[in-house]
Amino acid sequence: MNIKPSTRSRVFAGIRTGLAIVSAMGVLLTAAACGSSSASGVTTVKVALTTSTDDPLWDQVNKNLESEGSKVRVKTVAMKSAVLGNQALEAGDVDLSAQQHYAFLNGEIKEKGYDFTVIGEAYISPLNIYSNKIKKVSELKKGDKVLIPNDVTNGGRAPIVLQEAGVIKVDPDKNDPAKGVYPAQEDITSNPKNIEIVPTDRNMIMSSLDDAAAGIANANAVVDYGKSPEKDSIFKIDPDPTKDVNKPWINVIVARTKDKDNQAYKDIIKAYHQDNVRELMENESKGAEIPTW
Repeated sequence: MNIKPSTRSRVFAGIRTGLAIVSAMGVLLTAAACGSSSASGVTTVKVALTTSTDDPLWDQVNKNLESEGSKVRVKTVAMKSAVLGNQALEAGDVDLSAQQHYAFLNGEIKEKGYDFTVIGEAYISPLNIYSNKIKKVSELKKGDKVLIPNDVTNGGRAPIVLQEAGVIKVDPDKNDPAKGVYPAQEDITSNPKNIEIVPTDRNMIMSSLDDAAAGIANANAVVDYGKSPEKDSIFKIDPDPTKDVNKPWINVIVARTKDKDNQAYKDIIKAYHQDNVRELMENESKGAEIPTW
């Protein structure tokens, strides 16, 4: 078939235009997968959070990025739960997650098959024992009630705290939070004082201490109640992040595995792991967040 020169030019021009559109779409899809770029050249990376108390930390991260001359900026995205945050990360609605510890993450990966990778560590939130009635765990009496959080991960972490305090022992085969395996009440192998463990809404434990001998409470809930995780607990685990008992409970920053080497994400972790972020965390969290870098 013969094509006139003018027609041939129009055909080639159409092909070039189509290729240009496809190329532009590829750039846009890449940007959407690893942050979005603006006309000014700034790449915005969306980070899922479940607590607004961490927003000041990320504000400081943005200041650090700016002072380093980086064109990367973070935008935090509020999530109602870590479960929803992971769903958003999987779907590409956010680029990073900073809302969970290793134990919760590994449980999600095991259950749902997510292909996620930790790209940086953040902090430990202590889970300590509190009481309005006794000063030491050794003062617990036979049949005393101890309140613990009623969610799966914190409810599984609480028996480990009680074991570290010498109150109970749990089946070691059911105690591997690094793999998303948590001990339940039926996994207690020794309870010499016959302590009654009562699952309770984690936000109600501090206000319910008059109804029990003691309670194990999340650090953020303790601070919200006006108490100190450090000063007001009757038992606390040394939060040293190098200790095996603490490693599963280190909060982490997570990316989709295919994007883990993205340079923008590396810039963010470098900006997060700065002394000014550490100092802000230590001063503002009132002991609820202990840096791990």
